[in-house]
Order: sequence, then structure tokens, then C-alpha cells
Amino acid sequence: MTKKRTTRKPAREPEQLTLFDLIESGGLTVEHRDTLRGLLAVQMPPCTWRGQAIVPPGSLLDLAVDLFERTTDFPLELPAFAVLHSLAAYLLDHGASLRVAGSRVRPDLWSVLLAPSGGGKTMTTSVIQSVLPLRLFPEVCSAARFIDELSRNNHAAWFQDEWAQVLKRIEGQTYAEELRDYLLRLHDNKPLARRTAKGTIEVEDPALVILGTTVHETFLDSVPAEAMLDGFMQRFGIVIGEADPSRTPDLFPIYRVEDPANLAPLHRSWAALAAVPIHAEYTATPEAEEAFIDAFRLLFRQNRAVPPSFFRRAMWRAFKYALVYHLLLGKADPLVDSEDVGWAVRVASLHLADACRLLDGYRLTELESVVVKAEALQARLGHRPSKRELISGVRGIRNAAMASFILEVMTAPAPANDDTTSRAA
Repeated sequence: MTKKRTTRKPAREPEQLTLFDLIESGGLTVEHRDTLRGLLAVQMPPCTWRGQAIVPPGSLLDLAVDLFERTTDFPLELPAFAVLHSLAAYLLDHGASLRVAGSRVRPDLWSVLLAPSGGGKTMTTSVIQSVLPLRLFPEVCSAARFIDELSRNNHAAWFQDEWAQVLKRIEGQTYAEELRDYLLRLHDNKPLARRTAKGTIEVEDPALVILGTTVHETFLDSVPAEAMLDGFMQRFGIVIGEADPSRTPDLFPIYRVEDPANLAPLHRSWAALAAVPIHAEYTATPEAEEAFIDAFRLLFRQNRAVPPSFFRRAMWRAFKYALVYHLLLGKADPLVDSEDVGWAVRVASLHLADACRLLDGYRLTELESVVVKAEALQARLGHRPSKRELISGVRGIRNAAMASFILEVMTAPAPANDDTTSRAA
């Protein structure tokens, strides 16, 4: 008797969970919950380009942004952060570091830059690299290849397109899962070692500058919400580049960004910076530390609900940028000052805000709306609602796990006015 053949349907990849799915399923760890509370507490600025806030007039950064603004329709975050990370890689490759209150800070920036499809990510990186030649870390897809390349390309620049796919492999492929552990140790500059058939590969003082670019929608499809909330992704600064509605494609039938005459001012500016002496160790001045302290306190007071560990990690990145701005401003001395920190804090603040904007894709804004509705119910009831009252009284709260999380992030009810004493008087 002939055996009936059955046709197997190809396995479907599991759908990405939204923040609502994670909360309702009880899938948030303590770290996830703390991070999400912090992101809910951050006040997001209007979705406009913050170029003037992070670009010193007349600098190489200013020239690069101006060139791309005049000759392309690319999001200006692309050239801005390509320049900042290229300068960071230049400093790292020359062994520069910064002493802050006894701690050693390297300029090993890690950022993920999201931009529209066809937004010029590859072309922008190519143009900037033609002006600032760097040692580049090659593309890798496994832990074994990573540590082998790192042993030969330590302190280099890893500029990687389609970064979401790299993160997806790290999160879901067994052959790449070790890479996550290596990256965590790399971020903390801890020695790395791996045994191979030919011997042991060891890397002392490991460090890389990482700028991963990817399409915004691809990132949301490839990186789950829980990955965005854990400590690994918090090590990356998030930057979102959006198309400028005033610079439409019809204005740029031909991109003239690579015209030698247009690039000449950037080459001259870079030549001047390349002549600035690089010191092995820089020191943050007392005034620089005070500038950071003032900014830290101001921003923390504006966002008191942000967990301190989350806020501190985001703000500490400012010292890495301060070293970059010290060079960008053409300063030859080894003292990082308050001006350098002032520029750097603006970039760190931008990263924090853009992390919130990214989580909007995982329904963060909708979650904020549910919190507001829950607080309105609390005001009507005159007391802190129970889980049962939240489930029955707020659309969007469907089970006890969601109600429990909403209770964590809600503001406490205002104390009732007890005027018994005044009436008795």
C-alpha cells in the first residue's frame, strides 16, 4: 500500500512580542521592569533634528552636516554621528583615555543609528571614511571569528550596516550566542581569551568603537522588546534619523556630496585636527566635573522616576563624548574642560530621548496612555485602585500581570484633605 505523502509547511518565525504582550505574560524580569519604568518617565522632545544642539559652529562636524544638508536628502544624524564615532575611533586607536575621579574612560562609543530604507547609510559612512581614514573591524558572524579578528584589530572601528541582523543572530543563533558574552566583556574592557585547535587567543585591554546602522522598521522586526530593556542593549546609545520634509528627493536628482570641491573643506578641517597632538591620558578638570554634576542633577530632577542605574549609564556616556569634543574643538592640551562636557551632555541626553522614541515602536506610547487612564480612575475612586478595579475600569488592562505593572508606575494618589480640625475650630 502506497504511503501517503505529507507536505510540511515551512516553519514560521515567531512574531515579535510587544510591551503589552510581555507584561501580560509576566515575561518582564526585574531589570526589564526598572528599565521600562525609567523610559516611561523620560520626557521626549519634539521629533525635530537636534543638529544645532550638538554641532559646534565651524567645526569638522559642522562642515560635514552642512555638506550633507546641501547635497543630499539623507537624515543629518547619519553624517553627524559618523563623524563623532570616527573621531572616537581615531582617539581610541591612538591610545587616548580620560581620567575622571580616578576612573579610566576610553572613547569606545557604542551606538545604533536607525534611518529609513534608502536613507543613505552606506554612502554616508563611505564619504566620511574617505575624509577620516580608520582601521576598520571586519564583519563577523560567530564568536570564534570575532575574537580572532579582535586579536588583530583591537581598538578599531566597527561600522556595521544591517546591525539589526547582527543583534538577531546574537539573540537567537547558538553559533553566535557566545558573541553576546564577549561583547559584554568588551564593553567593560575585560581581557578576553578563547582556546582553539592552534592554541589560546588572548586579547588584553579590548575595546572597539561600534556604530551599527539599520532600517528602523527592520530593527523593530528583528530585536524583541525584552532585548531592548535588558542591560546589553542599554550599553548602546540609540539615535533615530528621520527624513527632513523640507529636503525632498526631487531637490537632489544627483548627489554631489562626493564632489572634490565639496569635500575639500572637510579635508582641510581634518588635516588641522590630525595635527593636534594626542595624549595617552587626559584629565577632566574640576570645572568639567562640576559641569557634569550640574547637568546630571538637573536632568535627574526632571526625570526622578528614572531608575538611577539606567540614568547613570546613559549619562556616563557623556565623558566618552567629552574626549571626542576636546579633539573636535582643536584643543591640544590634556585637560578636558567644562565646554567639552557641555557639548557631550547634550548628546547623551539625545540618546536617552531617542531610546524612548524607539520603544514607541513596541507600543510605549500606548502603554503611557493606559497609565494615564489608570491614574484618572484612581482620582475618581479617591484611593489607590486594586488590580480587580483596574482590570474592570481601564481598557487595555486585561489581566493581573498588567494591572500589577501599572500599579508600579502610577503616581501615588494625593493625600485627602482632612479638614476635621478646621471645622471643629
